[in-house]
Amino acid sequence: MSDKIELTILYTNDFHAQDKPVKATWIEGEPMMGGAAHMASYINKIRRCEPNVLVLDAGDIITGPAISFLTNGEAPVDLFNAIGFDASCIGNHEFDHGVPNARKLIAQAQFPFLSGSIFYKGTNILFAKPYEILEKGGLKIGVIGIHGKKAGYETIQVDLVQDLDFREQESLLQEYVNLIRPHVDLVIVLAHEGVPAEQSTTDREVHVEEDFEEDVRMCRNVKGIDLMITGHAHKSITNPYVVKETGTLLCSTRGLGTFVGYLKLQVDKSEKKIASYEGHLEPIYSEQIEPDPVVEARVQYWDDRLKQLIDQKIGYAEEALTRNYFGESVLGNIITDAVRLYTEADIVFTNPGGLRADVEQGDITVGHIINVVPFNNNVLIMEMTGNDLKEVLEQSAKMSAGVLEQSGATMVIDPTAESGSFIVEALVNGQPLDENRTYKIASDDFTCKGGDGFTAFAAATGIKDTSMIMRDLVIEHIRKLGHIKPHLENRIVVTNSISIT
Repeated sequence: MSDKIELTILYTNDFHAQDKPVKATWIEGEPMMGGAAHMASYINKIRRCEPNVLVLDAGDIITGPAISFLTNGEAPVDLFNAIGFDASCIGNHEFDHGVPNARKLIAQAQFPFLSGSIFYKGTNILFAKPYEILEKGGLKIGVIGIHGKKAGYETIQVDLVQDLDFREQESLLQEYVNLIRPHVDLVIVLAHEGVPAEQSTTDREVHVEEDFEEDVRMCRNVKGIDLMITGHAHKSITNPYVVKETGTLLCSTRGLGTFVGYLKLQVDKSEKKIASYEGHLEPIYSEQIEPDPVVEARVQYWDDRLKQLIDQKIGYAEEALTRNYFGESVLGNIITDAVRLYTEADIVFTNPGGLRADVEQGDITVGHIINVVPFNNNVLIMEMTGNDLKEVLEQSAKMSAGVLEQSGATMVIDPTAESGSFIVEALVNGQPLDENRTYKIASDDFTCKGGDGFTAFAAATGIKDTSMIMRDLVIEHIRKLGHIKPHLENRIVVTNSISIT
């Protein structure tokens, strides 16, 4: 009698409240993909066809379209309940409405929300359950959640998580694996760590060893993991990647519900290991998949509740308003110009990772701008010397977290230069940057406080909080402009261009 049991794992990551299909601008023909009800339809088809199915997620369920912002994340968690997920780990964006709200989301979820590396500050008390043991088809499956320390401290507004401590995850993960390994047939890790997503209209080729460096290292160093499903990077691992040192399988999707990962395992119960596997990413082409009626009804419920606000028209885009993580973008220009007009600052910056969606040609609504800027970031005003400002520009030009969007400044970057010498030319309001002058700077509070690793702002002085939310300034700016014909202004020029890989 065979001791092998078939187990199918369906997985997602970085759903970001994407209740409706999105245009896949990175695919030829720009098909519509995703949508909670279409994703659910595929998942339920697999459930009907295969005997033992687990549905898992690697974090960042909330934050994206207005359906999340206006419900503090309640709506996307409701959709995950309706789909019937078996477990998820906590992602950084689960804290976008603060720690008390994150606790509410955990209580609302009808599936375990896991994380074994987040503690209440000054204690050894975990914020959430570190693991859950699930059973399918006679198999006991240990599912562990983990959150990266770097992701915790660099991609969450610091004021929102001041009561939490994000600890180094590797040693903790090994402890959990050692604890549950004798009692289970399979160990699965749901991880949210590594380099954050490149928020851009276009896409680029994925190199697993580089783009998932932290995950690969974890799989090499922590013994006893059969499978790691990871999030945060928003990058596709088309077929399961085998970490050769340990044999651990590493998987991830591009996020936003555009793909569902499919992994069929033959598990040797006597040996407590994966005997064989086959896997791929299933594209959710929404025009080819009938939406699941139960989940579609939940999407419609939330739409009806929020429609009056999000459908308010505020302007018209003559062309699509797009993003560029590694350079100037029309959306970045509009947002920073709005802040500059309000603050009368010499220069305005905002991080490119904060721009979460494009706006299609046509009417611009309040909902569109919430999708673009879903965070409640206040605008801060500060002073910086030209010398310190140059350090900000150099850190931006390094491109480790994209290039800062800016208004009032222009710069020429040579990415092939040595670190510290990337800036070929920098102008402020058309005049050469004066290292001895003091400039008035404005930015969102996430970026100013070192978000996404932009630590050079620490040199700023005279910091004042305007109490104005950046998104509200953008909405009013677009109302005043009315018709928008987007164009680039050479605010960021990259010479000797190299491929960002």
